[in-house]
Formats: sequence, C-alpha cells, structure tokens
Amino acid sequence: MLKHKEEDIKKLADSFIGGESSAFSELAKLIYSDILNISYRYLANMEDAKDALQVSLLKIHNGLKYFKNASKLSTWIYRISINTSLDFLRRRRSIFNLGTRYKSEPKIENASLKEELDLKDRQALLRKEISNLPARQKNVFILRHYEGLSMAEISNAIGCSQSAVKTHLKRAVGALQKKMEVE
Repeated sequence: MLKHKEEDIKKLADSFIGGESSAFSELAKLIYSDILNISYRYLANMEDAKDALQVSLLKIHNGLKYFKNASKLSTWIYRISINTSLDFLRRRRSIFNLGTRYKSEPKIENASLKEELDLKDRQALLRKEISNLPARQKNVFILRHYEGLSMAEISNAIGCSQSAVKTHLKRAVGALQKKMEVE
C-alpha cells in the first residue's frame, strides 16, 4: 500500500521535481499496482481501471511540481486516484445504464461449482451495493476495508473529520449488511 512506501515516494518525487525525469518512471512503477487496485475497486472493470490508472499517472506527473506538502504525498495520490475513478463512473453512468442481471440461473450439477458461483454472485452483489452507496460512504468503506487505511489517513484523504469518517463507515457497513441480508 502507498502508506508503506511514503519515504520512497517522497524521494522519487523530489528527484523528479529536481529535474531527474527518469525518477517519475520509477515512481510510476512503485505506485502502479496501488492506483490500479483503487481504480478497480471503484470501477469493477479492469479495462476501465487501467484507463483510470493512466489518467491518474498523467495527473500526478503534471501536478507534482504544484504539490505543497500540506498532507502526505501518498494521501494526495489516493485523492487523485479516487477522483479520477469517480470521474470515470460519472461518464459511464451518463452513457450506460448498468444493472442488468440474468433472468434465469443456469442449472448446476456440481455442488462445489454451485457454491463457487453463489460466492461470485454475492461478491458481485456486494460490488454493486458498494457502488450504490453515497459517495462519502463508498470512499470511506473502500479506503478502510480494501486499502486498509487508518481513520486518520482516510480523514486526510477525503477531507473530513475522523468522527465523520467513523459515521460514514458505520452507515456504509449498516447499509451493506441490510442490503446483503435482503438478497
């Protein structure tokens, strides 16, 4: 995760800002998988996540010289990744109406295969329900449960107090539990 690479990220960013253009390639290699993971958690589509990754890296490249050290560099990178993913979601929703489901389930003979498909269905449902959460709740849930950030780090990343983060997280978990029980 980005927070564990903070020193390396900072050194490479400083080198890049100092004029060493190859430092950005190293920085991109260091943060590549983290940004891709964040984007995939929001977009649930690997091709879109890869596109969002490229846009995020471009924004980071162009914005590094303006970074003011008001927060950790990793927090700034998280924010760019989240905002880029949300932009992709907005564009996708304006183009497509997602939410189509199969009308009938295929009959499955093998019990373990059926269990595996049931698990995949529940995971797909969870992804769908996460995407339907209000923006702050979704951001907090993803950053806490998928990225493993602390409440303080989430607070910095989304720009609200730690108590607000806890409230959003509690509401997100409650809403997801309620939706998953109904299905």
